[in-house]
Amino acid sequence: MSVEVPPPNSMSAYERKRWADLQAHWKKKAEGRKAPLPPKARAALRSSVEATKSAALHAGKKVADATPEKVKDAAGGMVDVALVPTVHNIVQLLELLNDWVVELTDPEKVLAYHREQGRKVESIEDLRHLDLKDLEDLTNRMALKWRTIGAGEGAALGSLSMIPVPVLGSAAAMGLDLIAMQALTGAIATRVCYSYGYDAKDPEMKHVIDRMVARAYKNQVAKVGSVKRASDAFRVTKDRVNWSQKLRDDHRLMAAVEKLLKQVGDGKRVPVKNARMGMPMIAVFAGAATNSHILSDTVKQARHFGATMLLAEKYGLELPPNLRRDIEEGTKEAE
Repeated sequence: MSVEVPPPNSMSAYERKRWADLQAHWKKKAEGRKAPLPPKARAALRSSVEATKSAALHAGKKVADATPEKVKDAAGGMVDVALVPTVHNIVQLLELLNDWVVELTDPEKVLAYHREQGRKVESIEDLRHLDLKDLEDLTNRMALKWRTIGAGEGAALGSLSMIPVPVLGSAAAMGLDLIAMQALTGAIATRVCYSYGYDAKDPEMKHVIDRMVARAYKNQVAKVGSVKRASDAFRVTKDRVNWSQKLRDDHRLMAAVEKLLKQVGDGKRVPVKNARMGMPMIAVFAGAATNSHILSDTVKQARHFGATMLLAEKYGLELPPNLRRDIEEGTKEAE
């Protein structure tokens, strides 16, 4: 793919550098992409994503409706003492999540930022007349911010998955996690679209946002498996004293922790309860690492898209073929 060079006196130095970087990004992305799926396979993938989203929405609603009452139960001693604060804190996390989504999807917040900088903008579309550097002053630190927030959110929900089933349970916690990530990835992509002067409700933009949400679901598969295995092992070994070969075979994650602790302890016997206490840490790390990556990656991909669309439209440049193809496919699906 050849790099299209804009007219020398039209772009600012910042915009010219960004355009070159963006062309390199899309070229690398095109080269790394696997052969496109046939139509039937793409349809099956979309159906799978929709089914997952539907199941997550159902689970998340149940958790959100039940959590306050369950918190009261938890305070009565139904869970391990070390995990009680997690149940309480998750209610605050749900409220904070709602605040984040509301703020991120409000275009007035973007306009207010630019007005504070002395820029006269009346609508989102007015932002497209600004220099790209001015627009990216707002989005430059978003990746770092959401990498940090994602780590905290993933860690909290990873801990929540350790709560015994009568109180909450791993399935409900993971359902809530999927809902949180769906809401946040969609909201982050929406904020970035607004930041580059595009209405997130436009069909083209909506298609791109939906793709980012689907991408986030796909990237959570490994995390969900790790969290579930850790939660199952933590649950079935409560009050367990002795190891058995069946326990090691059924819960290999915990057996691996036992082996690691043996190596650290010069081969000494590792009690079941010691290996069990490693399960919350695995769930926390799996949730934190995955969600941190997903949210920061969503910011980066949305910024690449927004900046490319803006510069191409502003200076009459051709969109990279793979980006143009994605947009055209989305337009056809929407018709």
